[in-house]
Amino acid sequence: MEERITLMNRFRGNEELKAKIFSVNILNDLLNIAFSNSLKLIIEFYSLMSNKDQYQKDLSAQINYLASPKRGYNKYTDLADSNVRNAISHGGIKINGSTIHFTFRKGQNYLNHQLTVYEFKDSLLQLFDGVSANLLSWFGYLCEENITYNEIYENQNILEDTSLFFEKLSLSTLLTDCDRVWETKINNQDTKKVQINVEFSGVDLDINSRIFIGLHTAERIFQLRKLPLKDSIMISFHSPKVVNSFFTVDCSVIDDLSKGRINAEEASKIIWNSGNILMFPINEENRNEFEDFFRYYPDFENEDFYITEIEDISNENQKRLKAVVYLKRAKRKRHVQEAVESILDRLKLLENYGFSSHKVKHGKMQADIIYLILYKKEVRRGKERALLPSNSNFIAQIQYDVDMKFPIQNNFINGYLKKRREKTIEYNWNPNF
Repeated sequence: MEERITLMNRFRGNEELKAKIFSVNILNDLLNIAFSNSLKLIIEFYSLMSNKDQYQKDLSAQINYLASPKRGYNKYTDLADSNVRNAISHGGIKINGSTIHFTFRKGQNYLNHQLTVYEFKDSLLQLFDGVSANLLSWFGYLCEENITYNEIYENQNILEDTSLFFEKLSLSTLLTDCDRVWETKINNQDTKKVQINVEFSGVDLDINSRIFIGLHTAERIFQLRKLPLKDSIMISFHSPKVVNSFFTVDCSVIDDLSKGRINAEEASKIIWNSGNILMFPINEENRNEFEDFFRYYPDFENEDFYITEIEDISNENQKRLKAVVYLKRAKRKRHVQEAVESILDRLKLLENYGFSSHKVKHGKMQADIIYLILYKKEVRRGKERALLPSNSNFIAQIQYDVDMKFPIQNNFINGYLKKRREKTIEYNWNPNF
């Protein structure tokens, strides 16, 4: 939720547009997930104290239960505006200029409630702060009672999701979040083992720092889960200015590290020598990651074709673009070839802007490689998007390469298509076209 609110605040649009794209959806999820779950947690404790199930089915019932004078949680429950909540639940929201209109039903009557987009955003932030404070109070309780991660993780009465949540929390740092931990079974002729996979996201770390955090994370996982020596642990990293990186380490190496038989530097050398590692440097280019995040390449349409889903797939040495094209009037291969020439002429000159995560060739220079998929009619998904001869909507796969090396290959479908090369353009035709 915090990431979505941060994204909303950094979005370069007016408050009306932010409300349409972000704040209404964020408040809805905040009410029905985080806020509702926090109420359920409190109610669960009342069930334990009274030795009687106090379960309340929906958000309204949960609020009414805790807001009663007997329990006195109204300061917290009042953060959820009932009128707004009812309107969101029943789709009764209309944004007109800087005003949001909420239509909802009370008994037999339909009522209307209004807030400015600024008041609505303020109520959203107040609710978020309230839920955050409630969550922190539970962590404060755990700290005051000296309850450790290990005690929670090893408690047989705690749900698996709860244990996993605290495991991720124990692996996180102030600047690097552990997003996921999951188990993969590896069964082949040579190996039968379990691999624990851990994903981190956060700030950009240099390679040595990633390996340092990864090794200590693997050690923590190894000891907490009491893994056999034959198992392995994979640590991966995601951050704005680094291409996704990972390494895999055997538990036997981590066992040696934890018992002092090797140090971190020696463990790092073992990982590098194993080849089970892919680490990229930080991209030092001066970039705006939020502009990069929101950047897109606009569609183009004329009477002959519609170019869409334009993507920059460049590398450091080649400016490369890909797109999907719907041909409106092409009935024969000659018609397709004429349209392809026009499409390539337009895309060759398209300026690309690069990425925050890694360096690529970008700018106003002509493209080196352009990869296209041609269809007859526009579809977004399903069988009519398949690159197979049986799909009558599929026309051809096209690749333009100024060096005529044509490096982009799809071995899964190449054998089914008819390949023709004409200097810098490679046509992979649907044989049924």
